[in-house]
Amino acid sequence: MRPHRFTVACARCESYEREKVQDAVREAVELAGGFPPIPGEVLVKANLLSPCDPARAVTTHPEVLRALCLLLSGTGAEDIEIADNPGYIFRHQEAELLQKTGMLDIQNEKIAKVGLLSRNGFRDVSVTDAVSLNTMRVSQTILTSPCLINVSKLKTHVETEITGAIKNMFGISDTDTRKKAHGMKGQTFLLNAVIDLFSVRVPDLCLLDAVDGMEGNGPSHGTATRIGWIAVSKNALALDVVQGWIMGYKNPFSITLLDIASQRLDGPRSMEEIELKGAEWEDLPAKGFRKASGSIRMFPAFLRGMVHRLVTLYPELDRPTCTRCGICMRVCPVKAITMEGSDFPLIDTRACVRCLCCHEMCPCGAMQVSESLLSRFIR
Repeated sequence: MRPHRFTVACARCESYEREKVQDAVREAVELAGGFPPIPGEVLVKANLLSPCDPARAVTTHPEVLRALCLLLSGTGAEDIEIADNPGYIFRHQEAELLQKTGMLDIQNEKIAKVGLLSRNGFRDVSVTDAVSLNTMRVSQTILTSPCLINVSKLKTHVETEITGAIKNMFGISDTDTRKKAHGMKGQTFLLNAVIDLFSVRVPDLCLLDAVDGMEGNGPSHGTATRIGWIAVSKNALALDVVQGWIMGYKNPFSITLLDIASQRLDGPRSMEEIELKGAEWEDLPAKGFRKASGSIRMFPAFLRGMVHRLVTLYPELDRPTCTRCGICMRVCPVKAITMEGSDFPLIDTRACVRCLCCHEMCPCGAMQVSESLLSRFIR
């Protein structure tokens, strides 16, 4: 065992009732060792993927963000901002995004400013030891923030299995960088791209909204379910390992993203290196939690690159649900979807890289996720 341990603090929170959330956030932050030094300006990077009702568990709940910002105010922070880059089809819907996710209420109460990470533009950056993305265009706001707190939502993800603290930082990039990350074939290219982007600006503190989480085929079209926890850590990988445990992974490092992250990032390489405060390990797992579809996790990590194309998920259109808006065609990073000569989207299965961006961004859920025949056979 390596000599140091990584602390993850958990606090029970059975509902989004304001006082309960405030108490849970305060308890978890204190157990985690408190806030990092606050220079006066704090950027809170939330998960604001799309303009959705918080009850759907697509986005970080406003009560969690409200409680965090009030707690920060008590430490002397004078300039607090909540921001994110939504899925790029929503980047021109800022007012709707902030209104539907509850962010405008926080701003109207003068608790924090709210906005998009794109407001000051993007800058080309590179990181030492990048694997997939030699250069990335990243939010200037993120790069200049003296204090960054990363507030993720417990969710599944059809491609990366988990949406947590590390994956939440994917939102700091611009559209072209996101498309580049999704456009290459092979599962590990995207996973390493996620870690490349995380490494650009490592958060000073990470908080997980797991009061409600998303199970099934997240991160947009899964099902909201009550989990009942707020968790905090200064180490994103440690927090994601605990999230994986909550989601029912007996070995969270079997999640390929976390396995790769444990080799590339500062953080635990085993659960024994995590010091859990505020809960016992056996208290955490959510009973009956449904993971994202797919059989790739059934193979050892060193074999997954070879079998990925055989057992991967793929998009399939449900025509009765489709509104023919064309968003799936616009978000496809490899232009595998067209509508020429058809009233409905057509998927070129030879060109498709199974990134499932079309599933994630489809506003009506018509672009569904299907498993290959081999996946169904071995499941």
